[in-house]
Amino acid sequence: MKIGLYANTHGIGYRDDVNNYTRSVPGELLKPVEVAQCAERSGFHSMWFPDHVCMPSETSSAHIANKTGARTYSSRHEMLDAAVVMGAVAASTSEIKLGTSVLVAPYRHPLSDARQFATVDVLAAGRLLFGVGAGWMAEEFEALGIEFAERGKRTVECIEIYKRCWSDDFVSFDGDYYSFNDISMDPKPLQEPRPPIIYGGVSPLGAKRAARFCDGFYPVFLDPFADPHRHTDLQDIISEELSGLGRATSEFIMMAATTMRVSDPIPVGASRKICSGSAEQIIEDLQKFAAAGYSLVVAKMDCPSGDVSEVKEQIERVGAEVIPHCDALDIGGDWKLDF
Repeated sequence: MKIGLYANTHGIGYRDDVNNYTRSVPGELLKPVEVAQCAERSGFHSMWFPDHVCMPSETSSAHIANKTGARTYSSRHEMLDAAVVMGAVAASTSEIKLGTSVLVAPYRHPLSDARQFATVDVLAAGRLLFGVGAGWMAEEFEALGIEFAERGKRTVECIEIYKRCWSDDFVSFDGDYYSFNDISMDPKPLQEPRPPIIYGGVSPLGAKRAARFCDGFYPVFLDPFADPHRHTDLQDIISEELSGLGRATSEFIMMAATTMRVSDPIPVGASRKICSGSAEQIIEDLQKFAAAGYSLVVAKMDCPSGDVSEVKEQIERVGAEVIPHCDALDIGGDWKLDF
């Protein structure tokens, strides 16, 4: 198993006994390049950058990790742009892969995103991992003038346009939402045939889109007591869809996001949040993810202080105490193991 890092570009994560939160931190204090360099030194496989354009003052859209409806983000939340920060990280690191977690495809014109993230791949010498999804915050779509109900169909068109832009000499497309003819998009990403595209979702429809149009599936387990096996039904859908398309599951990756905090051991029988406690206890939980087929787990560090120094401390502890044991974890199923 490989361990990725959920980037702190939207603030610093923490959790209570019910919900997952991201604390707003002044942008100049986030220091995401320093965090990325720390993660690279600590042996993390990749760093994954979340995506929002704006934040409504009031919202009824609950984050998928918070079943209570509690807001994950504050009404005036400081957020650094993913693509811009990824460019800075690409120029300041040499090995750690850079992923989007996930890019909300309908927010921007797909030609613009294809250009920006091809640029990231070039700057990073072929280290881009492209996570995409349809989004969940209705008020953000409203602010952008995009019909929330149409987000899934728009996302499918966007994915096809990304693929064409990253492979075809001249690109044409005629869909319900986007239409253009005979344009060029160069330079291409350095990866051949293109960067992997991973679909972020937690629904049967999302699972089908992942199998039909993408190279992997990326559900989140950010709620404090998440069950690593809870999306077995979605994996079954993906297997069936892949089979119908003549694709092998061994060409398709399963990855997941969860919260994580290394601390002193938590006594047996006490309430213990997922991937918390001692390194040994965290590894036990990671083996559950491995058994469920996930070969890459992205860790959102649980740092109640809201200080980036605690984020770096947690990264270093995971690098020293957890990551060295992850290659020995047994991955269930016959899914693809790495990219």
